Amino acid sequence: MTVKRIHGMVLVISAVAALASSPVWARDPFRSGALARPMSAEMEGAFREVFCYGRYTGTRPRLEGIIRATPNEPLAYAMLAALAFQEGNLEEYAQLAQQTRQVGSQLKATDPVRGNLYEGMGMGMEAAYGVVKEGVVIGLPKALPLLNQMFGSLRAAQAADANDPEVNLFIAYIDLLLTNRDKALSQFQKAAPPYMALRGQSLTHRDMGNFALALTTAEQALQTGCDNPELHYLKAQALVGLNRDGDAVVAFDRALALGSQLPQELRAQIQQERERAAARAKAAS
Repeated sequence: MTVKRIHGMVLVISAVAALASSPVWARDPFRSGALARPMSAEMEGAFREVFCYGRYTGTRPRLEGIIRATPNEPLAYAMLAALAFQEGNLEEYAQLAQQTRQVGSQLKATDPVRGNLYEGMGMGMEAAYGVVKEGVVIGLPKALPLLNQMFGSLRAAQAADANDPEVNLFIAYIDLLLTNRDKALSQFQKAAPPYMALRGQSLTHRDMGNFALALTTAEQALQTGCDNPELHYLKAQALVGLNRDGDAVVAFDRALALGSQLPQELRAQIQQERERAAARAKAAS
């Protein structure tokens, strides 16, 4: 397993304003009706800000407030862990990974689906910390027992409800990183919210070389109302795969125009791919 893939897994697993001390309960971003969990309006809003709109700046104080108000919500710890990892704060990341695992374990008694899911995700983040800290050669053998426990917890979450949208979403992203693409695609089709499920399908089609389907699903994700710079970036990559470099430049530019709050490393990558596409379009004209 490469360091780059481990970094990607960290960001996916972790996933990934002033707040009142008494939260207002709102719609679960993953489920509706009788299956919806009592997730706070602040939690749903933070999830949408990051994954629908791609707004990372200002997320930290919001997530910290959510943890103070609802300390039993494991998603908040996982998202804050992902942010700590992006910021290069590995020790905070490790602490939040452990908290994600602990809160998930406690939740199993009342919600075995989400409890097992986040227990497993916490274990995966803890294992990734060891690999990043010590390197693949030394860290990965030490991490294997935790990774095995992670997969055990994820299987328990699936056994509790194989059709749960949240379970399917996060496990699909893990399978995608592990290149289990057919399995990931099947799980994304049972996942929610739509803007995350469609994005996952687009990523999977892109990695499989199915660029027309990658473009279609990226555009469908944008049609959900999520004008996310990372979706425009994904659309641009699909257009490059279809040899439509001129159109891709427009999509890259849209991603850069919206992406002021993206991590600097990702912005640099988008800019680099944009310049290559522009050069090819100019040479072909």
